[in-house]
Amino acid sequence: MTVQGSAGTKRRWWPARSAAALVLAVAVWLAVCWAVLEHPRTDEPAMSDALLVLGPPDTQRMATAQGLMERGIAPVLVIATPDAQPDDPPAMVQYYEDKDFCTPRADYEVICFQPNPSTTQGEAMQLRDLAAERGWETVTAVTFKQHVPRARMILERCYHGELRMAATDYHFTPLRALRQYVYQSGGYVKAWLTPGCEQQLPGNPKELD
Repeated sequence: MTVQGSAGTKRRWWPARSAAALVLAVAVWLAVCWAVLEHPRTDEPAMSDALLVLGPPDTQRMATAQGLMERGIAPVLVIATPDAQPDDPPAMVQYYEDKDFCTPRADYEVICFQPNPSTTQGEAMQLRDLAAERGWETVTAVTFKQHVPRARMILERCYHGELRMAATDYHFTPLRALRQYVYQSGGYVKAWLTPGCEQQLPGNPKELD
């Protein structure tokens, strides 16, 4: 009776302990995401050889970049123009297709490129090639706040000059922030599984068809 009673007690406690462990794991994950993604290390604006806007080049990200360019931070503005996302509204898709932000300027050079593959890794590979071609030793990259830590890690795998990160803040709602936590966490897993500059997951080709 004692053995059976002990076994029954363990069976009753097991779901509760599992649920408690799951709640603790989620709480730790949220705390890490909050610390890493909501408070990333960014750099003070400083003169650079180029300013890189990581895609998509939405209006808020471009406003941040253009503000820096007007301050004379770099002689070259480089803009990544990845594929539009399925959930982008039609007006945003049209904005990306028009690419008015790629119009040549008199006060600085503008370079637009489509990353290949259409990911942060593709942007990092293009940065590596442009930097080698043009002799860039210092580059400032602009992206949104929650993307800064992962973008810095991926860019530094390909570009070995001085990299400075600038961020724009979208002020996500709690639900959208949670979605970003999930997305960026998945991105970190992928990045850890592909530690090289060009390394891809199996079945994920470097070049687009």
